[in-house]
Amino acid sequence: MAVDQSPLRDEEIARLFLDTPPVEPGSFEFALVLGGTVSAGAYTAGALDFLIQALDCFSEARAAGRAPRHRAILKLIAGTSGGGVNAGVAARALAYDFPPIARPPATTDLDSGNPFYDVWVNKLRLGGFLDTSDLGGELRSLLNGAPIDAGCRHIVEFGPGSARARDWVAGPLRLILTVTNLRGIPYKLEISPTLRQSYVDHADYLRFAVRYPGQAPGAPRPDEQALSFGGAPAPQATSWDDFALAATATAAFPLGFPARPLARPTEHYRYRVIPYPGEAPATNRAMALRPDWEAMRDDKGEVPESWTFLAVDGGATDNEPIQLARTSLAGLLNTNPRDANLANRAIWLIDPFAGRAALGPEAATSFPLELSAIVGTLIEQTRYSTADLLMAGNESIFSRFMLTPTRLDGTGRLLTGRDAIASSGLRAFIGFASPEFMRFDYMLGRRNCQAFLRENFVLGEANPLFAGWTADDRRDFRQSAGAGFLPIIPLVGAAAAETLTPAWPSGALDPEHFRAGIEARYRGIFELEVSGGPGMAAIGWAGARLTEGHVADYVIKAMNDYLEAAGLA
Repeated sequence: MAVDQSPLRDEEIARLFLDTPPVEPGSFEFALVLGGTVSAGAYTAGALDFLIQALDCFSEARAAGRAPRHRAILKLIAGTSGGGVNAGVAARALAYDFPPIARPPATTDLDSGNPFYDVWVNKLRLGGFLDTSDLGGELRSLLNGAPIDAGCRHIVEFGPGSARARDWVAGPLRLILTVTNLRGIPYKLEISPTLRQSYVDHADYLRFAVRYPGQAPGAPRPDEQALSFGGAPAPQATSWDDFALAATATAAFPLGFPARPLARPTEHYRYRVIPYPGEAPATNRAMALRPDWEAMRDDKGEVPESWTFLAVDGGATDNEPIQLARTSLAGLLNTNPRDANLANRAIWLIDPFAGRAALGPEAATSFPLELSAIVGTLIEQTRYSTADLLMAGNESIFSRFMLTPTRLDGTGRLLTGRDAIASSGLRAFIGFASPEFMRFDYMLGRRNCQAFLRENFVLGEANPLFAGWTADDRRDFRQSAGAGFLPIIPLVGAAAAETLTPAWPSGALDPEHFRAGIEARYRGIFELEVSGGPGMAAIGWAGARLTEGHVADYVIKAMNDYLEAAGLA
């Protein structure tokens, strides 16, 4: 089938990007934005675990007449890097019942039955990343990507009991996973009748529509791939295996983990639309970008039906896909109502790293430090725009919310963001070295999410969402929302029980435990890169053994420095 290369028609743009159905009375719609995390994805996973528990409890109580009748509807999840992995877990897990981790298992090796906990605490381990079995014909990455494959395989295979739909999940649930497209997508701008500018866009994303059992059938958007749980194949259907591969791609930290080969319909790139400002806000319009079809032709002179490319971590180009989520809810040229008494839609960002970030080098430094600084620069630069951060933190705006780690240290001092979690060291890779760090962050995510739902995810009590609340409802379910406010998701049943305060995992990690693995991984990479005949092999063998100890010393010192500074030694 030939690729449709025609420009998008105005009616297509309006239908897909401008027109959004009104929010049903008595409902509040929200989208989750799950930012890049590396090993701090355990924090996001814990927050999602509690959110799902809270919404399930609220749904059950509402059906039994023990809670107010309004609804909170999850419409979309947008994720990148570790946030994208969590989005992938959620897409599958929301079809099944699974136990919340109100109290963590006694060890970090037992299958808990909870996919969020098992992926982050039980699957993603530094020992697996250091394994040398992947060092064959050519070097693909500094670390072995097999544990990520195992985690994504867990997503595909998760399915206890019968699949079902939750009444608080939209049908379909939309997902957006960002990736950095190393091949790129060529576009052509027609600036004027005589001036054209071509460029290549590497900030890519994939859209999915998840249809849960019993939800009404319907066609996905033309730029979406459809996921389901059996039954007749949906239009534009993709497999859970291909979906899991997209999750591995968004988590493929540049250089650290292997890039992933992806393929998607080339025609999807027709559906990239941007706002085009007019002379006044009322004259703003939407403009579809035009792929440079000539540049996309293959050896046969045809535009291929499938666009194949290598992809790495979406955080390298869009680490907080807030605008993708916002415009999916509100429409490209609209805004969601912001007033506490009018808001009916919101973006909810979960970001483990809000707050103070470490600065890079100020002068010439070693190559490893420079390389680390370059990667860190790319990630920090794409984390979020200043406007997005200011709006999320503005207490008078109720269409943006942000959950970030908070805890009190041993002296009662409030710590936030990366200072509050255990897995922030070594650019958030250190959590992979300690399941106890990941478990702490997971439980902190649950605790913080509970407090957030009580105190922050609220609206003005005059909001139409609460029109059906009785005086008893307002008394019983106000909780910690504060004077003049009510919670969007009241905590009832098991979700109302106080979550555990995890103990700071001091002494849980001995970096020396990984010395042999670091040396073996380095030795394998060094010998592979200088192999090519007996002479070069001998040089590689000797060179590796002369330098491997220095590399291990460097990494272990960095780990110990973090442990000391964070009070984890």
